[in-house]
Amino acid sequence: MKLPSINYLATQAKSSALRYPMSLLSSLALVFIGIILVEKEKSITNHLPYINTILCCGLGISLFFCVEIIVSRHKLNLTKRVLLNTVGIVLLALLFFTFPTSDFHYTTNVPYIKFVIYSIAIHLLVSFSPFIKTSEINGFWQFNKALFIRFIVASIFSFFLYLGIILSLAALDTLFNIKINNNLYLEAFIVIQGLISTWIFLSGAPEDSSTIDEDISYPSGLKIFSQYIFLPLLALYILILYSYGVKIISLWDWPKGVVSYMITGVAVSGIFNMLLMFPYGNQEGNSWIKTVSRAYYFILIPLVVMLFIALSMRLNDYGITINRYLLFMMGVWLSLVSIYFIIGKTNIKIIPISLFITITTASFGPWGIFSVSEKSQVNRLKHILENSNLLKNEKIVNEQTIKIDTNFRTITFNPQNQNQINDSLKAEIKSILDYLDDFHDFNSIKNWYSQQFDQQLTSYNEKKESWERINEAEIYMKAMGLDYIYYDATLDKSYTYSSNNSSAFTEIKGYDYEIPLYIYLFPDDKTIKEVFAQFTIDSSAYEVIVPSKQKSTLVINRDSKPISTISLSTIQQNLEEKYGKVNKYDLPLSDMTIAGISGELEYKFIFENITFQTNQKSTKMMNCSGKLLFKLKQE
Repeated sequence: MKLPSINYLATQAKSSALRYPMSLLSSLALVFIGIILVEKEKSITNHLPYINTILCCGLGISLFFCVEIIVSRHKLNLTKRVLLNTVGIVLLALLFFTFPTSDFHYTTNVPYIKFVIYSIAIHLLVSFSPFIKTSEINGFWQFNKALFIRFIVASIFSFFLYLGIILSLAALDTLFNIKINNNLYLEAFIVIQGLISTWIFLSGAPEDSSTIDEDISYPSGLKIFSQYIFLPLLALYILILYSYGVKIISLWDWPKGVVSYMITGVAVSGIFNMLLMFPYGNQEGNSWIKTVSRAYYFILIPLVVMLFIALSMRLNDYGITINRYLLFMMGVWLSLVSIYFIIGKTNIKIIPISLFITITTASFGPWGIFSVSEKSQVNRLKHILENSNLLKNEKIVNEQTIKIDTNFRTITFNPQNQNQINDSLKAEIKSILDYLDDFHDFNSIKNWYSQQFDQQLTSYNEKKESWERINEAEIYMKAMGLDYIYYDATLDKSYTYSSNNSSAFTEIKGYDYEIPLYIYLFPDDKTIKEVFAQFTIDSSAYEVIVPSKQKSTLVINRDSKPISTISLSTIQQNLEEKYGKVNKYDLPLSDMTIAGISGELEYKFIFENITFQTNQKSTKMMNCSGKLLFKLKQE
């Protein structure tokens, strides 16, 4: 095989730059902004504008590539080419301004979900746009085969190029003691993946899709991969899913939610494999491929039915979310595609075209993913609150006044609301509020409250580091008079947390010894570790233990004999009486301390952190940490 010359490679690189200038400019901008972000990361206070620009540039690579293949296929003049590229720039600019500009208030997830959806849509558009008005099925397959192989080639070349560079840098550092800036490793990745990989891909992209229908070459390697590797694996996964279906029917054990993702993944992978094998079915001796391809869509129908059953159970219990809407949308698409091929149709272009229409239609409007999922969760929250008498006439009952300041997390709640509903419903309320905080906003429920929190929250969070900020879900739940804590709805248990506001400095006046302790209790199981401290005083061996049958008690042994017993339930009772069953942060040191005399010890236990497991009937300590101060009584 004759290797390409340097001149040939340079010519190809120049040709691809002239054919796809906007795609390469997008990749150059991506690399430039990426390197700036790496170099100036510590001095940049807000990274989002840089990240948003990088994402838009990444999207621009595919978008402008799509523009150029449309221009090439339809022989458009320079004016139309410039016009289409201008439209592309405007679309990217509009997308950029939909991205969040800060990360301390508004949700940052939905814009990036939209980015992923638009990216998939553009790649689908690339796959069929040159053939939308033609009946060139072979040309369509050959074009996408060329793009697929080119992507694999570019990925392999880029991987080994990057591997070689980072190994070279590591060798210079190790062998010659040349200090290598760690940023170089990430910057090399950005340059290679952002620019070099893109250029390699573009330099081998099909130049004229109008004549590609005449190409009848089919790579033997692709046939081997699709028939002897991909197809057997696909059959194995389908067999597993069918076996799970038999289990459901025989045991009447309704499908789990995760099966929806598995079915969707297997189904889409199978359709992709059928596309890979499509042209080989026309070759002599390969008629079985057409039979298997059509049979595959019959096989999909029961799996899609199982998908809808599993999904409907989740929808009935927890309403519509973005993920569930997407799964439902994919289920509908899989059903339509399966029916299309079952009735004998063979136009494989319908696969990317129908998927493109489905995801773009579902990405906007009142029928779209985001509007429907938000309305569903808000209605679900409204139903729970109204049935619990926490919402009447669309107003929160016994709304708690919230002041967002440094004392926000230590406010005391109105027990009338906190005890109005069980932990299972509290868990649902918290889950819905967290979902709205992550993927939407709180505009739909703001009119339920007499207070407006936006300005207070913005003023507070913009002065804080990310880990110190308060999220909106916590504010809205506390304004309901409900504590924002983790509730285990399945076990009807919740977990509360207490901590003191002391520094590392501890006054030990009046005591002789200080022992740090971290104690695991796990009230529902056996104690994981019985001995929590061991030390020696005057040749005597001491140990601090929690007896397996007395998990709320500390015992201090000397030479294996107990000399003192300390009850841990005292601190629990004190905190419950004063604060109730809620999270308590930055408590006074006095509230987190127990002291007394027991046996041969005078002690003081200063708790730093305590976690309780609580339900409607009881509260038990799960673990705690702190310092045990003590002195031995004089004989």
